[in-house]
Amino acid sequence: MPSTRTVALYALLVVGVLCSFAFHASVASATVTYTATPIQASDDPHRVASVSPHVGDLDAQLDRYDKEIRRPVDRAARTGSFTGNVTPELYTTLDSLPSDYVHYVVYHDAYYRWHTSVNENTTFVRLRMTPANGSTVLAEVAKPYGNASSDVKTAIRNGSVTASIIRGGVYRYDGTYYAVSPENDGSIAAKLLEIGLGYVFTPVGRGLVAVALGILYYRYREPSVARVLTPRRAGAVALLALPIALVGTAVFESGSPSRFVTGPASAFVVATGVIAGVFVHQRRWLGLVGVTALVAAVAVGTNALMHGLVGIALGLLFFLVGLLAGGVPLVYGVVFARDRDASSREAAETTG
Repeated sequence: MPSTRTVALYALLVVGVLCSFAFHASVASATVTYTATPIQASDDPHRVASVSPHVGDLDAQLDRYDKEIRRPVDRAARTGSFTGNVTPELYTTLDSLPSDYVHYVVYHDAYYRWHTSVNENTTFVRLRMTPANGSTVLAEVAKPYGNASSDVKTAIRNGSVTASIIRGGVYRYDGTYYAVSPENDGSIAAKLLEIGLGYVFTPVGRGLVAVALGILYYRYREPSVARVLTPRRAGAVALLALPIALVGTAVFESGSPSRFVTGPASAFVVATGVIAGVFVHQRRWLGLVGVTALVAAVAVGTNALMHGLVGIALGLLFFLVGLLAGGVPLVYGVVFARDRDASSREAAETTG
């Protein structure tokens, strides 16, 4: 019967393999049920705003603000325009509704044609709001049926469809407007979160696979020795994450250049937990600090290299994930650590 330690290594290998395919599994299962319902010009404007990306819902966005903050928008709705400085809160809301994409807004349950420009360095804005009717809005924001995807066409013909994430909105078919939207408002957010977690767990899994395979190699190489790791061997185990992640990226993923860099780097960050475990066992705290600094530099540096300033934030996120996920390899590093004195005694006994 295999020992408890060997069983623990095979368990880590299985968990690592499962996590390595988390992204693929999350993408494959990312299906959402969409419904297509007829919509008319006289229907509630908020319903149109909820499905069309070109219609903003100012009522919903400004509901949390008091009357004084909303005053510039009230003036634009009443007189047609407003020019001047606004509060930072209102500026943030207006900046999120660029008129080159949002053509209409719903305010006080009515449609307005929308045009806004903001100054990036100040809170100075220019607003123009012209009343509009539902027929004009639907005619302008609706997409033709012929340009819709096959899943959207199926939803319009059959009333609903279960498919991967598609682009909802207002569509025009045979003289009728249809609102295509998820049956459950939170379903897309849940699926995107699932895909995001799968994206994160994939390199984590490959790092765990490297730790399991590396320690198993030394375990079978020296079957009579329970504690097989030295700092040098732990470093070799961590480096094994790089070729494993590279092969996984090449075989199972789309092969984007950034993924060939950030994926292996993230797997290596997780696998370095085994080095930290050896240092913890040997109470070499300076070495532990050095490994942590290396992990931070690799996580932030590779993401910044591939994604620029945004990559710094992504790198910090992967650094935190690596620290948390690296706790598992750290435990294995502690359990399988062998300090230098024990190695010397073993060598002396062998030669003696």
